[in-house]
Amino acid sequence: MSIGKVLEGKTALVTGASHGIGKASARMLAEDGATVMIMGRRDGLLAQALADLRGQVPGARIEAFQGDAGDAASAQAAIDRAHAMNGRLDIIVSAVGRGIYKPILMCDESDVLDEFRLSFLTAFFMIRYGVPRMERGGAIVCVSSTAGTLPCAGLGPYAAAKAGLEMFVKVAADEVSKAQIRINAVRPGFTRAEGTQFMFDDEALLKVFTDFIPLGRAGESDDLARAIRFLAGPESGWVTGQIFAADGGQELRGFPDPNYSLDQIYGAGVMDGIRHGRLPEQAG
Repeated sequence: MSIGKVLEGKTALVTGASHGIGKASARMLAEDGATVMIMGRRDGLLAQALADLRGQVPGARIEAFQGDAGDAASAQAAIDRAHAMNGRLDIIVSAVGRGIYKPILMCDESDVLDEFRLSFLTAFFMIRYGVPRMERGGAIVCVSSTAGTLPCAGLGPYAAAKAGLEMFVKVAADEVSKAQIRINAVRPGFTRAEGTQFMFDDEALLKVFTDFIPLGRAGESDDLARAIRFLAGPESGWVTGQIFAADGGQELRGFPDPNYSLDQIYGAGVMDGIRHGRLPEQAG
């Protein structure tokens, strides 16, 4: 095995890999020698991600599977396809997730169910159907969120789903420990992603968050992908059932007051009314 190719001979499946943290994680796994299967729902975006990754890591074996990781049959098919690439499956990165930024009194049942499907069920399927196909010494890494441990107005269903994911990771890690399969999660803080781009486009809003982060900047996909790569590889071979915060120190301080950002989205004074138990249409 050559230096810098510590994952040579390993096969990895990365969900939510069409963009952001998942795509960056797939690149880093491939750079270290893994054969990689990327999974995403949107065909055009997935095809572009595949082309990008093959261009970024020449010579790497990277394939794509179009499907929904929140659907049991699709998740199993992706796992089977990844396993078939080399006759083995060693690494799974479950990176699907998108937070709905909406006050609880404005959410409906579909909002809650969507959050749990994206943030929890996708990881459940990867663990439930992935573990039986994995080699001893394998690793599963899920993507959680600072919202899973720190309360933030506007992120109720998302926070609940991520908190549930974190406990599920711990229970699953214990249950499958004798199979020598490690299960951990990375907990991002305020990070640039498809669902947070509107915050990055608003300089005043971006400053509210970055001023609150001890290291003074928002996270980028590569910041989280490095942590995922560590937990997926042999360097963390004695680590399981852990939630690894990669957040610029955000957990040291929590979240900034969200009133400004929520009022920007839903209208001035909306959060003040909601804090008094009034729906927006009841204001005044």
